[in-house]
Amino acid sequence: MASTVADYIIVGGGLTGCAIASRLASSSSAPSVVLVEAGPDPTGEPATDTVLAGLSLMGGKLDYSYQSEPVTDTASRVHTLPAGKMLGGGSMLNYAGWLVADAKDYDDWGESIGDERWSYKGLKPWLEKTERQFKVSAISEDVERKYPLREPVAGAWKELGLERTTGENGSMTGLAELKENIRPDGVRQPSYQAYPLDKVVLLTSTKVDRILFEDRKAHGVQLDDGRQLIANKEVIICAGAYRTPQLLLLSGIGPRDLLSKNEIPLLHHSPDVGQNLFDHFAVYMAFKLRDPSQNLALGSPGWTTPSLFKGLPYDWVANEPIPKEVIQQYPSDSKFANRNLAEVLTVYVPPGIPGIPFDGSHIATSTMLLLPTSRGTVSLSSSSPNDPPKIQPNYLSTALDRDVLKYHARRTLKMVLGTKSLSEYVESETPPSGPGLDGLVPLTLDVSDGVLQERIERSGMQHHHSGGTAAMGKVVDAEGKVFGVEGLRIADASVLPLPLGGHPQATLYAMAEQIASFIVGRD
Repeated sequence: MASTVADYIIVGGGLTGCAIASRLASSSSAPSVVLVEAGPDPTGEPATDTVLAGLSLMGGKLDYSYQSEPVTDTASRVHTLPAGKMLGGGSMLNYAGWLVADAKDYDDWGESIGDERWSYKGLKPWLEKTERQFKVSAISEDVERKYPLREPVAGAWKELGLERTTGENGSMTGLAELKENIRPDGVRQPSYQAYPLDKVVLLTSTKVDRILFEDRKAHGVQLDDGRQLIANKEVIICAGAYRTPQLLLLSGIGPRDLLSKNEIPLLHHSPDVGQNLFDHFAVYMAFKLRDPSQNLALGSPGWTTPSLFKGLPYDWVANEPIPKEVIQQYPSDSKFANRNLAEVLTVYVPPGIPGIPFDGSHIATSTMLLLPTSRGTVSLSSSSPNDPPKIQPNYLSTALDRDVLKYHARRTLKMVLGTKSLSEYVESETPPSGPGLDGLVPLTLDVSDGVLQERIERSGMQHHHSGGTAAMGKVVDAEGKVFGVEGLRIADASVLPLPLGGHPQATLYAMAEQIASFIVGRD
């Protein structure tokens, strides 16, 4: 079998994989780096340049579209779980929002593993570095990109007592301006363009079946065509929260019983591989405008200013704690008092809500859990690397998650329907429609708990922010090195030990930069 030898073999050319490959290959010691990506190079593919066009990528040939196991607390639905099947990974499939977590979330991370490098203080320099790397800017900095409902939305939140915040002190509590990592002309900045790969040997459309070991030291990977890639120094896995644990399991690292059941030789018993899966679960709501001729939403005939088509049409993000009387019902979760447990976005288009037209007649909201306490698993559907992983997300499996989402869904309804600032523009909430959604009714300010819970269970969905399945402190150490073996490191969302607020790309780029610095510093 033919083999290729390099200092570092990186598996997964997504967000973190490209960043780490670029930093290693450009370091002063100039190590040789091979980056292996199972999907194609998407350059020139339709709909990959801009965020709005990219809405059509979901479920297509560049999306793995993993299918979950039925989830009991979401009406036993099977969820489609997007994951980028291309160079750039999630940085090509996401919506470009640049939202960092609250300082307290990062401090929880550092405290949970006993390493201040992952606290807010430790991560802040890397967060700032990546923001400069992408030249991230607030949406309102484009003077022509002023959405007609910008001030009414801000006014509605002010009526509810939510103050403006810049996040400069690390606190995201309040109403903040959204930032994006798109270029000034509205074109995406995917990881493989932001981090040059000219010094990296890049293998796209190349699938890794398993990691190769000699005396418990990772020395390369086996490709699905029989070739082997040999690593003189390290194998670094950046395959994401679903594929990374699957690859560990297929290579003999994971729970003993699971490996035995699938007739995979045990290399190292690591019971937490594939455990601790979390995601940001959300409920979307669509709101019918009283007068669509006012050109308040994308799809309106008068919505013609080019800047309004850059990125998703939104401008504010609201974060706020849950009231004490709610959290006091959960003494074991008292640490969440005064913490931002949910985020609300107002979007001037219904982004794929079933049955809601893109004709300028509706706006929408996303009410999203930030710090879910529910945990799922990633396991094996078989011992074949060609079969997808078995994924059980267990969304809304805790009472706290259900109560938090219901409370903030009510706050969202009040913000849109119950404030002077917005109610003059919005007529009513429109339920989604389509297969499996029969019988849903419009949500009102006085909606019952039962009706609201049914809406969340039957229509809620994840925000494609999965992580936790190879957690720091359990599967890897604070520098991403896998316990029980040598020469193997993980550097993607799977190593996050707990959920974080914001949206993950800003945090994951910072994490990749810091992990790269660990490697370069010892090279």
